[in-house]
Amino acid sequence: MRDPFLVRMLDQFMTQDEIRTAIVVTRMEQFLPHVEDRRALSEAFGRWTAGRTENRCLLLFPQRRREGIVEILREERAYRTLAEYLDVAASRRSAPVFGRVGEPPVAELERLVHLVRVRHGLRIDDWAGLPNTLAAMAAESEIGAARWLDGLTALARSDLPLTGERLRRAGLLSGVLPDGRDVWERLDELVGLDPVKSYLRALARRAALDAARRDSGTDRAEPRALHLVFTGRPGTGKTTVARLVGEIYRDLGLLRRGQLVSAEVSDLVAGYVGQTAQNTNRIVDEALDGVLFIDEAYRLTEQVGGFGQEAIDTLLTRMENDRQRLVVIVAGYPGKITEFLDANPGLRSRFPASGVIDFPDYSPAELAEIALGELERGGSAWTPELADVVGQVTEGLFRTRDDSFGNARAMRDLASELRDSWSQRVLPDHVVRPTPAQLAAALATPLTPADLPARYQVHVAREVPPIEEVLAELDGLVGMAEVKDVLRALVNRLRHRQRLGATGIVAPHMLFLGPPGTGKTTVAGLVGRMLRSMGLLTRGHVVEATRERLVAGYLGQTALRTEERIAEAVDGVLFIDEAYSLARGGENDFGQEAIDTLTPAMERLRGRLVVVAAGYPAPMANFLARNEGLASRFTERVRFPDYALPELAEILDRMAAGQGYTVSPGARAAAGAWFARQKADHPLDFGNGRTVRNLLGVLEAALADRTLALPDDTDRAILTTFLAEDVPAVPGAPGAAGSGGGTAPKELRRAGGRADD
Repeated sequence: MRDPFLVRMLDQFMTQDEIRTAIVVTRMEQFLPHVEDRRALSEAFGRWTAGRTENRCLLLFPQRRREGIVEILREERAYRTLAEYLDVAASRRSAPVFGRVGEPPVAELERLVHLVRVRHGLRIDDWAGLPNTLAAMAAESEIGAARWLDGLTALARSDLPLTGERLRRAGLLSGVLPDGRDVWERLDELVGLDPVKSYLRALARRAALDAARRDSGTDRAEPRALHLVFTGRPGTGKTTVARLVGEIYRDLGLLRRGQLVSAEVSDLVAGYVGQTAQNTNRIVDEALDGVLFIDEAYRLTEQVGGFGQEAIDTLLTRMENDRQRLVVIVAGYPGKITEFLDANPGLRSRFPASGVIDFPDYSPAELAEIALGELERGGSAWTPELADVVGQVTEGLFRTRDDSFGNARAMRDLASELRDSWSQRVLPDHVVRPTPAQLAAALATPLTPADLPARYQVHVAREVPPIEEVLAELDGLVGMAEVKDVLRALVNRLRHRQRLGATGIVAPHMLFLGPPGTGKTTVAGLVGRMLRSMGLLTRGHVVEATRERLVAGYLGQTALRTEERIAEAVDGVLFIDEAYSLARGGENDFGQEAIDTLTPAMERLRGRLVVVAAGYPAPMANFLARNEGLASRFTERVRFPDYALPELAEILDRMAAGQGYTVSPGARAAAGAWFARQKADHPLDFGNGRTVRNLLGVLEAALADRTLALPDDTDRAILTTFLAEDVPAVPGAPGAAGSGGGTAPKELRRAGGRADD
């Protein structure tokens, strides 16, 4: 626009009233740099947009927000006057200056499709599905008519039909692909969610009645709020249903497009003043005429610096100003969402109680259906046995779930891991480039229980041994007469209650009191199996935990770490060895946090968790005193005394036999003398079974040294029999056993052989 007289001529047309005139400038950002008399044009634009006459001036910019338009004008110095005018005029409600040319609606897109069909031969193979395709096209944000025209023309010139998949490949469709089914069919095909489906049908009926009353003129009240609250754990279908809500509202005429814009808190909140409002406004603009879905919205109240509140305030303003064009759905855990809404009266008023939809966890059967559906969609086949195993896994996952359980997401993970294991089984490791025949054979091989990853195996039912078998195994342990009596009495008492049909029978928490190496860990495993045999624990597994597995190095993390161990042990036994170490650092030690986390869990999970805390009797008293009520939760106390010398010798015999060795009578006698000396030297910290295990290692080393020079055809009995000379000498004993063995190794001289404590 280089003719200076053209601006004057246009100004004359725009400032008179005799002839109605309109000036429309498209692509303003490209037009502005090519004007010669920019200052005169800037002033003229100011007059033309002031609304002093009936004439109209439309300036079209690609920006979606006023701030972007003003910024473009300010960058061109000659147009700063116009920029300031527009910036100020925008706040005047009486003279609207800014408007938005939105994405084309269904009717306009339909005209475009037929235009390209007539002019360029666009193929429409599925006429019945065309309305769904047009609705999906209209739900796309930031795609204008010009781009649709280009994309449709490209399809026609390539002789490709108009389908949702073709539009997606062209980058024109990002939402749900139209498949000929209406929104209610797709809702019904979702697994579970019966309460959600019932609510949405009732909502649709109510909206239809409201619209009918308004059309008849009998309802002049303010339209009810359409905003919703979705509560539930992750993976329960909230995002999927939010997308369907947009389509339902669109079909009911409540929203023009019904597209879904999903946003996280990080999309809304920025790190400095003013930017959060800009981010939030930008996201809301994308969602206009559709649904804005904010997952874990309560995190807005957790943001430091007040930026979360800035996002909330901006959102509330837009929900009011754009209430006919915007539906907001906030989602998250039930308790946290309630706190979030209660924290701001404006939020509670915009999200009525009638708009709260609870998404329940999927049942085990529904979880199994989702997992198998994922496998089917991936083209996998499976045996009936695999389907049964998947059912057992979902039962276990459901039974042990916590607030972080992923529901459908967890099932997608299960299906993916099953396929990974299957691929490793059907194609050997050495096959890098499989032949067509190998691939065909692999693809014909179904998934079986052998493909279940190890981390899911704990949920697969194992054969439950009869209680008599477990008790016989207990009786077979060396020594422990008192332990056996206490546990057998406990079993008899519980079985008697079961026989009488008593209700509320639960397995008790236990204290194992005694020095190290006295079999406490072994017995804890048997306790889990006993209780499983009696039906009091469904899994009966043992999760071992020490201070290191429960306590973290900084505030807050110990509780999380302890809760993780508790979750692992649900339906089994949590065995805490040297539990007194949790109380060794005083009240400010992080071990106290572990105790305070454990104590309520013992009550909350009664019947599903047995806690066995083990350690020396005296320090364990201090442990019990660190939390009021902790001692009362441990109703069974089992004492583990030191092993007697003959019992230590028998343990040595069994350990040696387990590794293929024999202890000669002379070696047994020498070992007995050595054990006696160690117990005398270490009356408070003798290692018991651990000392035996360490001695066995020394005996093996001595035997290896002694027989090293013997020929290869030496009798195996000679190579596997411990002699007295292999036993370390007992210092100061006349004619000490093992006189050829010399002084005991350093690791056995320490703490009675407890080198591994």
